[in-house]
Amino acid sequence: MACIKGVNRSASVALAPDAPYMAAGTMAGAVDLSFSSTANLEIFKLDFQTDDRDIPVVGETPSSERFNRLSWSKPTDSGSEKFGLGLIAGGLVDGSIDIYNPLSLIGSEPSESALVGHLSRHKGPVRGLEFNAMAPNLLASGADDGEIVIWDLANPAEPSQFPPLKGNGSAAQDEISFLSWNSKVQHILASTSYNGTTVVWDLKKQKPVISFSDSVRRRSSVLQWNPDVATQLVVASDEDGSPALRLWDMRNIMSPVAEFVGHTKGVIAMSWCPNDSSYLLTCAKDNRTICWNTVTAEIVCELPASTNWNFDVHWYPKIPGVISASSFDGKIGIYNVEGCSRYGAGDTAFGGAGYLKAPKWYKRPAGVSFGFGGKLVSFQTKSSAGGASSASEVFVHTVVTEHSLVSRSSDFEAAIQNGEKSLLRTLCEKKLEESESDDERETWGLLKVMFEDDGTARTKLLTHLGFSVPEVANPDVQDELSNEVNAIGLNDTTEETAGFEGGKDVPAFPTDNGEDFFNNLPSPKAETPLATSGDKFVVDDTVPSTDQVQEESDVMEESVDDPSFDESVQHALVVGDYKGAVAKCISANKMADALVIAHAGGDSLWESTRDQYLKISRSPYLKVVSAMVNNDLLSLVNTRPLKFWKETLALLCSFASREQWTMLCDALASKLSAAGNTLAATICYICAGNIDKTVEIWSKSLSTEHEKSYVDRLQDLMEKTIVLALASGQKRFSASLCKLVEKYAEILASQGLLKTAMEYLRLFGSDEVTPELEILKERIALCESEKHVEQSAPVQPVDVTPSHYQPNPVNPYAEHNGQNSSSLRYVAPPAQNTQMFVPTQLTPQVPKPAPPLNAPLPPQPKPNMSFSTNPYPPREFTPGPVQGPGSMQPPSPTTNTASMQTTAAPPAPPPTVQTAVTSNVPAHLKPAVATLTRLFNETSEILGGSRANPGKKREIEDNSRKIGALFAKLNNADISTNAADQLVKLCQALDNGDFPTALQIQVLLTASEWDECNFWLAPLKRMIKTRQNVR
Repeated sequence: MACIKGVNRSASVALAPDAPYMAAGTMAGAVDLSFSSTANLEIFKLDFQTDDRDIPVVGETPSSERFNRLSWSKPTDSGSEKFGLGLIAGGLVDGSIDIYNPLSLIGSEPSESALVGHLSRHKGPVRGLEFNAMAPNLLASGADDGEIVIWDLANPAEPSQFPPLKGNGSAAQDEISFLSWNSKVQHILASTSYNGTTVVWDLKKQKPVISFSDSVRRRSSVLQWNPDVATQLVVASDEDGSPALRLWDMRNIMSPVAEFVGHTKGVIAMSWCPNDSSYLLTCAKDNRTICWNTVTAEIVCELPASTNWNFDVHWYPKIPGVISASSFDGKIGIYNVEGCSRYGAGDTAFGGAGYLKAPKWYKRPAGVSFGFGGKLVSFQTKSSAGGASSASEVFVHTVVTEHSLVSRSSDFEAAIQNGEKSLLRTLCEKKLEESESDDERETWGLLKVMFEDDGTARTKLLTHLGFSVPEVANPDVQDELSNEVNAIGLNDTTEETAGFEGGKDVPAFPTDNGEDFFNNLPSPKAETPLATSGDKFVVDDTVPSTDQVQEESDVMEESVDDPSFDESVQHALVVGDYKGAVAKCISANKMADALVIAHAGGDSLWESTRDQYLKISRSPYLKVVSAMVNNDLLSLVNTRPLKFWKETLALLCSFASREQWTMLCDALASKLSAAGNTLAATICYICAGNIDKTVEIWSKSLSTEHEKSYVDRLQDLMEKTIVLALASGQKRFSASLCKLVEKYAEILASQGLLKTAMEYLRLFGSDEVTPELEILKERIALCESEKHVEQSAPVQPVDVTPSHYQPNPVNPYAEHNGQNSSSLRYVAPPAQNTQMFVPTQLTPQVPKPAPPLNAPLPPQPKPNMSFSTNPYPPREFTPGPVQGPGSMQPPSPTTNTASMQTTAAPPAPPPTVQTAVTSNVPAHLKPAVATLTRLFNETSEILGGSRANPGKKREIEDNSRKIGALFAKLNNADISTNAADQLVKLCQALDNGDFPTALQIQVLLTASEWDECNFWLAPLKRMIKTRQNVR
């Protein structure tokens, strides 16, 4: 590993505890390349943000003597800015100690002012020197005289000292080689000496408490306390014959706890990592600098071997893993221990468990992470007593970030829970009042109409479109009039009859030959209209007299321009040629006469004459009549101007049959959408119950509107979608809504609404579920199973059973039989009784109650019919498959009530690759079946087959189910010619191993035949890519 930074100095080093600085004092006993005898103390700035390898000097001062040891203290708690970087103490060869202010060295003050104290007590070189980390004002020093002095540098200009510590007997030390403060207990100090004795001092007692040495009293050069365990320390020897390191525990000093064997010559310096106590750094006379794992006593890594010894090593306290090493080559190097090379340590050492363990500084003391289902996991280090390794505390929180979404979702769920029309109308009214835009108000107003009571829905819809329906005459009055008319007998006479001689008696039995009777007959008169007055019928005064009638007849005869026309028509009538008579009247432009004659000529002649009249008529309203009479409302939709779309929709509402309603509304909506009238198209799509197209238009608001947040707009969209599903009775969402519902379900799950999210995901059938939806459903199901094992929601989609009640086939929008027949008398035979077909709702096919939202849903077979009639809304909604007031479709004439009360038998399991019947597959498609079967088997083996993990098994099952469904379609010839031809080409490419071409054909199918082939294109693409990757 190359040195990341360095400087050419033969110097002892001290690193600043809280600042990016390094102090270097000229090393005693070392000679640089210039053979200079001067001594200096220099401050270097460690800037790791630059690429410059040289460390810049930011301050220096000369020294009277060279240094054996340097120590840098933390700033004191006094708050004085004068010593903001702490103090630097240097042990000199003459037994004195110089105290420096590094802040003065770095600043602009003269370097002479940096020396703030000079301590003289020792005799001989000071090799033991260290500031107390917990009490920075305390400095311990030891020298060749065997004395240990504790200095109080609270005021460096006037330092004070405690009585010297000197051991007696077994604790006697001649030359102090090193000393170190305990990292856990402030008043405990350890020192070692060249006579092999190590002493632990208790400053409170002012005496040694423990002293020990090994059996042969080897010369001790350095010691270090364990940063985490207060009773352990490591002692090393600089004797070449015993270079091993020994770990001692003060609780049992009979023998060392462990030995670290790796150096071949004596150890000179040592430093224990303050950030991870499992790392210990040593350098020795064998030119090796080794990092040890103190847990396993193995070598972790090693600095590159140099041509001379490293005599001083330190861990940089500000950046874990960074070390400094001073060598007798006259260099100070800065290294990253993580980049240490392996050579020299041995391959077996690197293969040990210690090497595989990440450094502790990679461990975060605290952290937080969001989890699935609105969970937030946090952890923090739990401090432990006695210096033992720390443990972590883990906390799990429930976090809600979208309070508005949670509140609105809960309120919406409560409003649709029972599926009652009154509650749904109230919901629509509330949304109508809260709507800010006209489009929203129009939408919620129409949705409200769809939940109106039976018998008023049609009127409400027409009123919503701006058309008022006239009131129907009171049937009681009509019945009374009919009774009075029928009460008149055939023999009743009127006393005041014009044209007869009043009071003249007529013999009941004439005795003459009857000549007088015939002579006295009155002249023929027109029928006399009657008027009622109370209980009497009298002749209307306005009835013309016989003379007046005769005069009018003469006028009509004189008004005939062409007598031959009248004769020809009469001749045709005399011989019964109604068709000829009608043709003559039409040629003479006498359409009224032609219609009257055609009426007498039978239904066929009447209809042809009526159609011809409507065809040549230019009146706009007769175009509407023509479409109604000929049941050609589609041409009406295609020809009427789009600006009259409300009138067109109202006509469809009044006259479209059940079978035509959806198609006609879709056609009108498509034209409006193409013309850019989005609101009108939305209304027509709603009337048709076309959820896909309606939601497609509504979804545009997610990217175009910016007044509300995305989550609020998504909630608005889903509320309208679910209410429309309730109104139209849709039980399933199509694949086109997968992405939208997936986003909404993910947001619900992230807020902790797992059950609600699962109910939305169940709105898709098994064929429409994408792998992403499957994964989301499984995650929700697993979360729920941990909470409620006995009520865990199944992962597979489940049909919701409709409510249990008797459906009423009466159309809530429809009028009573014959109600509007009078309006059609001028275009239809009077004997016909016309029934008006108008939009209605859907009827559930399996009458069973739906479970509530918070209950698990059992598997339920799909109904035999996807559309039926039902005048009542669903009793419950989950928010899933529920029947509601219909997609405004007309009802069927009859309803099989008995079949509706019979639950459908469970369907057979869906076909798979192994179970699909392919006996009737056309001959030219059989090779495609063989190719796809082989592709499925190959990819299944690649994914692991029976040994695959759960995720891969689900993928294999999904591939088998959807390719099996394709085989079933091929067997039933239920596939378009273009799709079949492309499939054959795709399989031929697979047979030739041309996977890019196969994928290209798959893309073409996706673009051209998506509606037909979407369920099997995705798994086919997965299998092709899987097979391609193992070539």
